[in-house]
Amino acid sequence: MKKLVAICLTALLTLSILGCAKPEPKPSETVSKVLDLMKTDIRSDFSSYFDGEFSNSNFLPENDVEENEFTKMMETRLIELYTDFDYVIVSETVSEDKKTAVVEVEFTTHDLGTFFISFITQYITKALELAFSGKGEDEINKAGVDLFESLSTDLKKDKISRVQATLTLVDGQWLIDGGENANISFFNGLTGGLIESLEEFAESFEETE
Repeated sequence: MKKLVAICLTALLTLSILGCAKPEPKPSETVSKVLDLMKTDIRSDFSSYFDGEFSNSNFLPENDVEENEFTKMMETRLIELYTDFDYVIVSETVSEDKKTAVVEVEFTTHDLGTFFISFITQYITKALELAFSGKGEDEINKAGVDLFESLSTDLKKDKISRVQATLTLVDGQWLIDGGENANISFFNGLTGGLIESLEEFAESFEETE
């Protein structure tokens, strides 16, 4: 009888220890935390979730951009558009050595890449037209505001992108790989193709110089 009681107590102690053990972190949890935070507060400090340099300035205009009604409106509206996304964690794969992982995410976003190219192309044409007709900077900026609002009003959230995020286990915590060119496809999917379109536009602009 005493032996049976001892076995039961040992079993209960083992179960208690196992029950109190801290569960292993999942890479998808880090991705979800970052995406949820981006939806609610894009200006938060995301550095604790990244391995390597990362700044939310990747998503916000540079501080040295001249502030006027036009740039402020563009910034506010763009943030509204690219934080209005939905996502689903499709899968997560951890390497055999449990040091790296890949999380696949499906985003539903506005097609901001196509939108931006359409806007900037039309705005350049309109700005030149107004400038040659003797219009001032305020009128040109006003035309840009009107065009931006017009093009973005009916922008649907129907772009679906399935992309992957790579992560590294650092001191027991899964961190998204940061730094230059890290997870470009992931962030391009998050922003509805905006990053890719900006790069292509910059390249085409340089070629014409």
